[in-house]
This record gives sequence, C-alpha cells and structure tokens, in this order.
Amino acid sequence: MPELPEVERARKLIQETCVGYTIADVDSVEDKIVYTAGTDHEEFADEIKGRTITGCERKGKTFWMTLSGDGRYPVMHFGMTGMIQLKGQEPTWYRRRPKESADVWPPKFYKFVLKLQPQEGSVASEARELAFIDARRLGRLRLVPSPVTAHPPVSLLGFDPILSHPSFEEFQELLKKKKGTIKGVIMDQAFSAGVGNWVADEVLFQSRIHPSTPVPLLTPDQILALHDQLHEVCQTAVDVNADSKSFPESWLFRWRWGKGAAKKKKGKKAKEQDEEGEEDVEPAGKSFLALPDGTPATIKFIEVGGRTTALVEEVQKMPEGVEIKPKITKGSKKKVKEEEEEEDADSEDDDEEKPEKPARSTTKRQRTVAAKKRKAPDVDVTEEEEEEQKPAPKSRKTSKKDVKPPKATTKKPSTRPSRASARKRPLPKSPESSELSDLVD
Repeated sequence: MPELPEVERARKLIQETCVGYTIADVDSVEDKIVYTAGTDHEEFADEIKGRTITGCERKGKTFWMTLSGDGRYPVMHFGMTGMIQLKGQEPTWYRRRPKESADVWPPKFYKFVLKLQPQEGSVASEARELAFIDARRLGRLRLVPSPVTAHPPVSLLGFDPILSHPSFEEFQELLKKKKGTIKGVIMDQAFSAGVGNWVADEVLFQSRIHPSTPVPLLTPDQILALHDQLHEVCQTAVDVNADSKSFPESWLFRWRWGKGAAKKKKGKKAKEQDEEGEEDVEPAGKSFLALPDGTPATIKFIEVGGRTTALVEEVQKMPEGVEIKPKITKGSKKKVKEEEEEEDADSEDDDEEKPEKPARSTTKRQRTVAAKKRKAPDVDVTEEEEEEQKPAPKSRKTSKKDVKPPKATTKKPSTRPSRASARKRPLPKSPESSELSDLVD
C-alpha cells in the first residue's frame, strides 16, 4: 500500500507540474465504490471543470488539490494500489513493476483524466493530462468543502510525522491513553496519520521494539526511540522521493520482500526483479541484512493485528514474562479448548467427586428413563414402571365431526348385489337371499 512517503511523492508531482493549469475537461469513469461520500463521477467532473489548480496538500495518506473559484476540492486516497500518472511519465509506483509503462494512454484502470491547459501569459505553453489509477478499486475519491482539514476524513486523522510531529512530552501523553500492541497503535490513522505496514515495521526495527509489545510495557528509552524513529524513517524516505532503491542498506525494507522459499539468493548476485515481478530492492553485492556485530540477521514473519509483520528476532525481543498467544487457525479451536479444560482439571482437587455424565440415549423412551434417573438417582425403575413409560400407540387424528359410535362387526349384506358379484360368488344364506333364489328358479 502507498504510505506517507509514496503519497508525498504524488503530491509533489502535482504541485510541481500542474499548479497554474486550468482543468479544461475531465474524463471520468463510473465507479460506485471509488467515488464515495455521496459523490458520483459526473458530479465530481462537473464541479472541478473550468477551475485552476492552485496547489496540492497532504495529511497522512490523504491528499487533495486546491482550486480557484467556488466549490469543493477533490480529495484522494490511494488505497492499496492507487497511483497518479502524468501523461508521458511513469506512474507514482509503490514498487516499480515492468508492466508500468508511460506509452499507454489513457492508462488502464484510470478513474479520471484531467485535461489541463496553461493559463494565458504563463510560462508553460503545452497542454498536460493527469490520471488517477486504481486497479483494485480500494482507493477513494470525494469532494470536500474548504478548509479540507476541518471536515472528514482529514479532520479525523492524528498527527503527521512530517508535518505535525508532536514533542516527546506530547507523544508520551498520547501513548498513556493506549493499551494495545505498539504496532497496532502507530498504524492507527487516528494516532499517527500516514504510517502503514512497512513504515511501522521499519520504525519498530530501528527502535528495537517487538511489534507485539503492549504499550504499557514500553520502557522510557523505547518510547524515546519510537518518537524519534517515527519522524526519522518518514523523513528519510521523503528525502529520496520514496525511491526504495535509495533507502539505507541497513533498513529492513530492503530485505523483507519475497519471504517465501522461491527467493533464496545468498551468495548470488541480486536480480533485477523478485518473484512477484517487482523491482528488487536488495543492495547489490550483499546477501543478508547485517546485525551490529556483522552477522546475518534472522528475519521472521508473524501476524500482528491481522497484518503480516517483519521483525528481526535478535534485536526485537518481547518483554520478560510476556508471551505471544498462538494464532488459532480454523479447526484448532476445539483442540485448544480441550487443552484448556485439561489444565483446569489438573489444578482442581483430585479427591473431589464429579457427577458422571449420563450416556446419550438412542430412543425417546430411553431418554425419558435416563432423565428421570438423573432427577432421582436413588429410586429404581421397575419393569412395570418402565412399561408404563412407554408411549401409547398413536391413533389417527380425527375431528369431532368425524367421531361416530362403534359399529357391529357383522355387516348387513346388500339387498342389491352387482351382476359381477352374483356371477362370481354364491348368494349368502339369508331369508332375503333365499327368496331371490326362488324367484330366479
């Protein structure tokens, strides 16, 4: 994800190349996810068209263009894969990929293209085009009234490590209100705006703090190091325009990528690209991240707050007596629960009698008997009682209208038998039948 240094690079690009240009036209693409806060792509385009770009500002990972005239300002957030691209140049990549080309225009996955014209009398003479790109649609575009800092989402952000870094005393007071893991705290945008996953890992590595350390257990020295490194890491990355190949060789960032078995290059010359198709940022001619004593560092990957976290075990240790709870994966909850129950059982008195759990019955009658046994365990159930407990045979349900008195078992024969029955069976022995036989004869 583009973090504070990458977003600052995008802000600089707009500030240096687009200020003083008028938005002559806007080619916007409908996207009900990216365009948010009640703004659709048509409203977005109509409100900024015809206005002149007067500047570009940023706080944390959010940035916006200031425009002339009345109306709201376009506020942007890159999300996971957002980028800005000026026609004829590379996009503001997070880590450069070979597929990112300056030749294709408009770029794939663009959400808007601003068609810019220089103002009359300005030094610039050629038109320009600026695009906002977002392949995974996790970025956000909206219109916000001026001043942008007084309205959400910017008004909800915490301090910016570059623009408004607090004093050490203020930083201590902010930390006193927190109780979670230190990585989760510094990644909270309401605490420190602009700190994302890789910046947080780098800050904690340089501060020699384990990412899972609870905030209340931080020592005064660790708090001081954390305060300084939050500013130092961000400022160093901004100074090189977020060019990851120019980051210090002692940074964890240069070694954390391609953590799988597919990337093993110790003793080999660094390749130009890693297995993800991105630019390889490992220092050329070196095969490992060195510890202060010159030995290779062990880079370990864990999960903290749902995020993949890189750390160096040798220098980032948990406080004594604090254990990291193992992650419970699907299918292992039952096993963990059983282990906890066994531990609880071991701590109880062995002489304490526990009621046995009755075996599960297989029929309704057996379940009824078992239930009565649990209620009165000292009373024996006799065979007669057991027979009484058997459910009576179910009778056919009938309505009251259908209830009739019982009939006699002997059925009165019909006086008018059918011809078929007369041919197939002898006439019944009754007075009526004898009279009929006489008539037939």
